Formats: sequence, structure tokens, C-alpha cells
Amino acid sequence: MNDVFEWVGTVCGITGAALIASNVRLSPWGWWLFLLSSVSLCGFGLNAGAYGILLLNLCFVLTNLLGIIRVWLPYMRKQVIAVQTPASAKL
Repeated sequence: MNDVFEWVGTVCGITGAALIASNVRLSPWGWWLFLLSSVSLCGFGLNAGAYGILLLNLCFVLTNLLGIIRVWLPYMRKQVIAVQTPASAKL
């Protein structure tokens, strides 16, 4: 099970970083991948007794939540507003 935590954390962290760094339309979703990575690596650190990794990733969980609040939520609000705005109002 520890291998699963380790590899999910690694793959999600790399993918989240690439997504955010690419600065494309879907970039804000990288924060969710970062969060999944951090939570997974917390599980890894706890199971392995690697308390430094656990503490680091607990801090990352907090910063990822901040990223979701400050980046992802405003992004989603813009998407909802764009969908709700009639086509005639955009002209």
C-alpha cells in the first residue's frame, strides 16, 4: 500500500506542476492534483515513519487548499458566469 501512496503522490505532483506551469485553460485544475499528491504523500510518510515527509506534505496540503481558494474557485466562478451570460450580452 505504501508503494501506491508514493507513486500516486509522485505522478500527481509532477502532473500538477506541469499543468500549472503550462498556463493553459485547465491549469487551475493542477491545484487539485497537488492536493491529491500531498495527501497521498502524507499517507506515505505516516506509513513509512518518515515524519519529515509527513510534516512537509501537511504544510503543502494547506498551501494547496489556499491555491484552490485563491485560483481554482475564481476560475470556476468565471466559467459559470460565462455560461450564464447570454450571447447577446457578449457583443
